[in-house]
Amino acid sequence: MSKEDKQDSQGLLKGFLKANKSDHFNFEEDIDYKVSSGSLQFDLQLGGGFGPGLHRFVGMNEGGKTSAGLEVMKNFLKMPKAKGIYIKAEGRLSPEMRARSGINFVFNADDWVDGTCFVFESNIYETVVDLLRQLITSNEEKIKYNCLLDSVDGLILKNDADKSFDDCAKIAGGAVVAATFMKKMSIALAKRGHMAIFISQVRADIKLDPYSKAPIRQTTATGGNALLHFANWIVEFEPRYKGDIILQNPSLKKMDPQKNPPIGHFAKVTIKKSPNEKTNMTISYPIRYGRTGGKSIWIEKEIVDLLHAWEFISRKKNSAWIEFTEEFSEILEGINLGDDFSLPEKIQGENNLFKFVEDNPKLSNFLISYFNQAILELS
Repeated sequence: MSKEDKQDSQGLLKGFLKANKSDHFNFEEDIDYKVSSGSLQFDLQLGGGFGPGLHRFVGMNEGGKTSAGLEVMKNFLKMPKAKGIYIKAEGRLSPEMRARSGINFVFNADDWVDGTCFVFESNIYETVVDLLRQLITSNEEKIKYNCLLDSVDGLILKNDADKSFDDCAKIAGGAVVAATFMKKMSIALAKRGHMAIFISQVRADIKLDPYSKAPIRQTTATGGNALLHFANWIVEFEPRYKGDIILQNPSLKKMDPQKNPPIGHFAKVTIKKSPNEKTNMTISYPIRYGRTGGKSIWIEKEIVDLLHAWEFISRKKNSAWIEFTEEFSEILEGINLGDDFSLPEKIQGENNLFKFVEDNPKLSNFLISYFNQAILELS
């Protein structure tokens, strides 16, 4: 072989990549972003929010998995050229849930435009997987997709769907999903800027003690080990207890339907897998009852909590009066919060402080942006 015919390692690699360009993603540009969970406290631990790829929301019934997934979907759809698809594999997504979510759901393909979420009502595993595969691989419009699968437990193989009730049907579940869809699509999801949120139940208590005789598992969520492996984040939603209820007058402590009704609760999640060393951390964030339009997360309460934590407000011992600090006043200087806005010297009680933040949306939006930026800088 002549000197001219010889190739170095770089030349060999270039030639190989070019000849096999349909089998790899090295020629494609990474697409990255952060989508807010809707909670400032949650975003702080997420490093700003959820990014592209697969995320798992697991937990017991009524833990808030679907609501949290819909909140991420709502924020995802704010990005340009973004579409959502909700896989309705179970009988949820009631009109009340849709109203609370603030998402523009569509049920007709002709109505599926940027910023909307198409509801695909199917629990046939092969059909669901084939739709998602086609959307991701045939994407000349460069749309970013968010697939919310609710839930993994509801999927069933096409052959099993045709069986009689006397036959033992095999639930497709995570093992089949992981073995095919995720092995084929996990790289494409993350590389091309798509997101998937898979919701599933848990089968048993989680074992985290390394000295326990029981096998150590990240989570007992349904879905098989492959889904655990491919997920970027695994978030477990904890059961709700009496102590998690937020009362109208917390100082009274005892709930009364008329005199002291519940106005919300604290949702609690434990991170079971993370890319940023937050594994096993438990996060609590407030939910406000009676809200629609994607405002169930009581972010105004989180704002007040952060105002306390960052010492932008102060309260003297045994006093109900809350005062804004000079530092906070300086931050608001030059910010257009409306002609009618004025920062009071002091406010009596936490509830009035919540109301003040809620009644001034420009203030709350500014503070959300301010704290989100601070969270990103800390990440």
